[in-house]
Amino acid sequence: MKPEFLKGIMPALMTGFTDDHEGLSRERIRALVRFLIRKGVHGLYVGGTSGEMLLCSPSERMELLETVLEETKAADRHVTVITHVGCNSTRDTLLLAKHAEKAGADAVSSVTPLFFAYGFPEVYRFYADIASAVSLPVIIYNIPGRTGMTLNAEQLHALLTIPNVAGMKFTSSDFYLLERLITTHPDKVFYNGSDEMLLSGLAAGADGGIGTTYNFQPERMLAIYRLYREGRMQEALAVQRDANAIIESVLSYGVFPACKEIMRIGGLDYGTCRAPYLPLTAEQAEGLAKAARINLGENYML
Repeated sequence: MKPEFLKGIMPALMTGFTDDHEGLSRERIRALVRFLIRKGVHGLYVGGTSGEMLLCSPSERMELLETVLEETKAADRHVTVITHVGCNSTRDTLLLAKHAEKAGADAVSSVTPLFFAYGFPEVYRFYADIASAVSLPVIIYNIPGRTGMTLNAEQLHALLTIPNVAGMKFTSSDFYLLERLITTHPDKVFYNGSDEMLLSGLAAGADGGIGTTYNFQPERMLAIYRLYREGRMQEALAVQRDANAIIESVLSYGVFPACKEIMRIGGLDYGTCRAPYLPLTAEQAEGLAKAARINLGENYML
């Protein structure tokens, strides 16, 4: 049986830094977590791509998780926390995975090994090492557009059969492959990973979604999820269209810097991304503000 606590809508939490970028801003992180819990999200995906994982040290990633867990544990309901532990080395990955288990996370996740051209036996061993190092459920993060590693159906099937692997975050537009994986592995949990195609992923059988723009439009993503489950497809599609209107603007300005700027415009100053990311220019910020006012209204982060 699929664990119910792993299903649903889970923002890929962005990481809040201090203004000088020298450390994390716990105040900003806490404020965003409280906002998302108040809006009703089912869980949080912490320390992943949206969290600028490669721009954070292992100790900062531990601090981030601990800060998030302090807030979720204080909530009046269970909020699932999946923490991304992937690093360039298996050693650091296992360090984060073991910390996550000790700290009280609900599950761990990782992208495929980065940068070097690893073969599939090495990828398989990487996930098998994570799965054997902790008792927490392991979520594979398949995002070929970022990692440069495209795994075929046979390889993904093999990874899903590793003991303790509970499912997959699937960030690809190959919904035929997603449907086939879901059909073959009915006991695993699958997340749609492309915000602009949440409804498509749910229609292919996904159990929920994990995404970046969920940070500032959680109500829309929750509505898509709820309306789909109620069989109200046309209404769900209408909400997806609304979500995609602002996603289109975000994509045109650069996803992560634009998302943080939209959060600031909406009433939550979440700072900027770490270098080498550049902040938006005044012209870009003005264009994004106009799009946000038209599509989201005022004070949507409050």
